[in-house]
Amino acid sequence: MFNLKKSNTMKNFNQIVAIGIIVLCSISISTAQNQGPVLAEKLEIPETIVKQTLQKRSLTWIDGQWTIENNQYVWVSGHWETKKIGYVFINGKWTKNSKGWVWTEGYWKEIELNKWMNLYA
Repeated sequence: MFNLKKSNTMKNFNQIVAIGIIVLCSISISTAQNQGPVLAEKLEIPETIVKQTLQKRSLTWIDGQWTIENNQYVWVSGHWETKKIGYVFINGKWTKNSKGWVWTEGYWKEIELNKWMNLYA
């Protein structure tokens, strides 16, 4: 009987810790999508893109992509980032409008926790 009580207490503790982590991560995640200046042509990727197939338990791979700094495009190489519970990373993309090409930065998108658990469990 002692082991059952200890097991339930540990389970409750783990659930509380998981909820706390979710709340803390949610506070620091921005889902705003920044758009850069309009260009006549898309920018060429300055390096060879290597798709990462390795899976890491607590990290997620962010593909190399453009970011916008001071209204200019800056290339950021692919890199590992800590997984954010309840979020997936959506890569940035080029879109064409009537004035030319615009880059929309990648962002963290919130998804249902059950879906997140199915992706990463």
